[in-house]
Amino acid sequence: MRLRSKKNLIRLLVDALLVSVLAVGSMFAAGSASASTDGEVLIWPSGPNLSGDGAILMDADTGSILYEKNIYDRFYPASTTKILTTLVALENADLSEIVTVSYAADNYVSKTSSRMGLVEGEQVTLEQALYGIMLESGNEATYAVGEHVGGSIARFIKMMNWKAQSLGCDRSHFANSHGLHDDDHYTCPYDLALISRAAYGNEEFMKITGAATFAMPATNKNPEKILTNHHWFLNGTQKYDRCIGGKTGATNQAGYALVTYARKDGKTLISVVMHAPTWNDVYADSRKLLEFGFDNFNVYKMTQAGDSTTAGGMESTLPSMFESGDNKFDEDRRELLSTGTEGIIILPSYALPSDTRREVIFEPGREIGHGDNVIGHVTYTYGERVVGSADIVYYLGDDPMTQEKYNRDWPRFLIPPEEAFEDLASRARIWPEQLREARKEKPVELRPLMYGAMITAVILFIGALAIIIVRKRRL
Repeated sequence: MRLRSKKNLIRLLVDALLVSVLAVGSMFAAGSASASTDGEVLIWPSGPNLSGDGAILMDADTGSILYEKNIYDRFYPASTTKILTTLVALENADLSEIVTVSYAADNYVSKTSSRMGLVEGEQVTLEQALYGIMLESGNEATYAVGEHVGGSIARFIKMMNWKAQSLGCDRSHFANSHGLHDDDHYTCPYDLALISRAAYGNEEFMKITGAATFAMPATNKNPEKILTNHHWFLNGTQKYDRCIGGKTGATNQAGYALVTYARKDGKTLISVVMHAPTWNDVYADSRKLLEFGFDNFNVYKMTQAGDSTTAGGMESTLPSMFESGDNKFDEDRRELLSTGTEGIIILPSYALPSDTRREVIFEPGREIGHGDNVIGHVTYTYGERVVGSADIVYYLGDDPMTQEKYNRDWPRFLIPPEEAFEDLASRARIWPEQLREARKEKPVELRPLMYGAMITAVILFIGALAIIIVRKRRL
């Protein structure tokens, strides 16, 4: 009888342990969370279910990741490779340069793969070749452009990898300029988004990728023709007015991949879907991702900082970039400070701007010259996520800035005079207010709490079990 009671007790203890673990684990079922300075848990919106094995949604202006699925897993990029190919070409050559198609460009790329129709000896401008690459996915064109820009295709591929590495693409390696399968040619959704965001910053790239068609003039080898964009959102196969560019990709090994740029209500988003089962799936996934981003996030401009804004039906204030304690930037000099970019902050639609944390770092150089001078950097975070960042730019009308002029005119709360002309390249100075806040209001990490709760539950269970065993032996 006693043995049965002890068995029941053990069963109850096991059930209690499982309940404790499940209760703690359920808090994190939707992913990691962090706490605001007042203890409120900051939740990030959960996204749609997708068919593709890897996907990411990134805000083009801030680089914030709005959705992620296996974003660091390795996939083959197929022809989405051509985004990097086009970007490297644009950054290293002039659009008016003449590209001559070599024997290798015409013959070393599969004749049955996607081509724009170039043949050996044909001459086109770099601009025409890039339209053929991005719209018609011309594999032979990528080879011809690579030889022209790099001097050799091998050199151009090195340039592609150098560019990717400079962008922080640590999980990528490119073995060719077109994306046809090679086991040593791979990337991940995050890296492809970084490359796509860098390309978004190139005006000529966005002009090319956003074209539905391009009138290709006659060449020395071919008559004039119309090039048509393969992207369904752009060529009319599927209607999606918000699309402003993108690139398709498909091979047997890569499955179906798609990069899409879309814009609505001041938001520009980049969706990347990789290794989807079919074309229909990859487009459906991309549409879901983009609509999720448009429907669940709001954007604010840093120029609104300090102004009262409304979010989720409540009034809130975005922390000002140019205020520190009681010191405010003089009204007659505020116009001299600006952000290096438009200065966008993106937040979940239910979040308040006051939920963000601001960090300002001033990094003056030894000399401050006439015109725009980057004097620091401002970053806004929501929980652990960076939701906006920009350089702080000061415009100086006079040249040069002397110690005497600095002492007389420079806003006193930016850099103390004794530090203004020191070489601070090796260190950053955080404004004291932010330093005090960082020490006093360090965000609470919830994940360690989860581990602690689970460990405590296990210890209690083992202790109770040990007591039962000891009592049983005594009896």
